[in-house]
Amino acid sequence: MKRCLLLASVLCFADDEVVFRSDTTLVRLDVQVLETGRRAVTGLEKEAFHLKENGKEIAIKSFAAEAMAIDVLFLIDVSGSMRPHVERMAQAAYRALPGLRAQDRVGIMVFDRSARLRTPFRPAAEGAREFDYLLRSESFDGGTDITRALLTAARTMEQKARKDARRAIVMLTDDQTEFDRDDERVARALHAAESVMSVLLVPAMTPLRGGGGMPRRGGVIIHGPQIGGPRIGNARTRSAGSADIARESGGDAMRADEAGALDSTLERIRQRYALFFSLPAGVREGEHRSIEVTLDDTLLRRYSGASLRYRRSYRAAASGSDGPVEDFKPGAVISEAPAPSKRRVATDGSSRPGPMMTGPR
Repeated sequence: MKRCLLLASVLCFADDEVVFRSDTTLVRLDVQVLETGRRAVTGLEKEAFHLKENGKEIAIKSFAAEAMAIDVLFLIDVSGSMRPHVERMAQAAYRALPGLRAQDRVGIMVFDRSARLRTPFRPAAEGAREFDYLLRSESFDGGTDITRALLTAARTMEQKARKDARRAIVMLTDDQTEFDRDDERVARALHAAESVMSVLLVPAMTPLRGGGGMPRRGGVIIHGPQIGGPRIGNARTRSAGSADIARESGGDAMRADEAGALDSTLERIRQRYALFFSLPAGVREGEHRSIEVTLDDTLLRRYSGASLRYRRSYRAAASGSDGPVEDFKPGAVISEAPAPSKRRVATDGSSRPGPMMTGPR
C-alpha cells in the first residue's frame, strides 16, 4: 500500500521507501531533538513540532524522519600531523559504515590548501576500504584552508548528493587554518546544499619553540580539541571556528577521541527530522529570514530538558527552494590547480599531484 503526502509535488511512502518528486515551492529544515544527556528523541510525528518563520507561526506542509536515505560526505584534513588521526578514523569507519542502510551513500573528500574529491558517492559498505587508499596515497605535509574546503564540500553536495536524501558533511580536522574564516559564506553554502555539518575535532599540534610546560609528543606541543571559541595553534594558524559553523548548520561538534564518536555522529544524522514549509508570499529573493522550532506542550512536559538543534535562519531563493547562493554556479568543479589569488601563497600545499577541486574564495 502506498500513501502520499504533499511534498513539493508529492512525498510517497511505499513500504519503507521514501520517494520524492521535486518541485521548488517548499523550504526544508532538518531538526534534531536531544534529551538531557544528549540522547536523541526518536519516533516523533509532524504534530510534535511548531514552526515560526520570521516570528509568525506557519504550517508544516510535509515531514520525514528516519526512513530517509542519507548521503554523507567525509571531509578529511590531510595537512601535516593529521595522519594518526586519519588512521583512527579509518578504523572507526570499518566498524561504523557497514551498519548504515543499503540505500545510504558515502563519499570522501580530502583537503589541505585545496580540496580533492577522492571517492564519489557510493554505497556505504564500499566506503570503508577507501580510507586505506587515502592513507597510502596522501603525504600529509600540506598547509590548511578550512573555509575553502567547506565551500568546495558544500558545492559538491549541492551538485552530487541526491535531492531525496538527508545530506551531511562529516569533517575530521584539528580546526587550524592558515587563512581567514568566513562563517557567513560557509553558512550560505551549506544552506544552498541543504546540508548539515558535523565536525570531529582532534588535538592541534604546535612545533616546539623552546621550553614550556605544555604536554608534548614527538617534538610538538599538544593542544586539546576545542569545542568552541578561538584557539591559536601556532603563529601561522588560527581557529577556523569549525564547531561554531557545525552548530549553526544544525549539526554536531564532538571530540574525535570520544568513544564511538563516529558512530554517534552517523546515528544523529539518521535521527534528524525533516520539516518542509512554504515560503511566505511577498518574500524577496535573498532576504534573510529567521526560523524558530518548538515542541508541542505535551512533549515539552515529557521531555522537560530537551534541546532542539536546527538552522536558525535562511536566505530565500527566488522560487522558495534552497537554491544557489552567490559564487556557486552550475558546471564542472574539477580543475588542475587552485584558482589564482593574490591572497594565497605561491604553492598550493597539496599532498599529492592530480586534479583538485577548488572552491570559490
